Amino acid sequence: MTPAAAFLPKFFVICSVILIVSGLAQVLVRPRREGEKMAERLINRSTITAVVTVGFGIIGLLVGLGVLPMAHI
Repeated sequence: MTPAAAFLPKFFVICSVILIVSGLAQVLVRPRREGEKMAERLINRSTITAVVTVGFGIIGLLVGLGVLPMAHI
């Protein structure tokens, strides 16, 4: 195995942790308007982006940890 291929799982883990943290931070620090309803809090552009970011982070973390198999091309 080449050194680059050996580093790939670590790369997935590091990048996935960064994605998860940034997605969670985006939800927590988003400015909210006064009188915002629960539906407006949950369904907006930043929350949807955060959900996608955390989702990709979780998938990448599972690939990096070896739970999901890495694609062989």
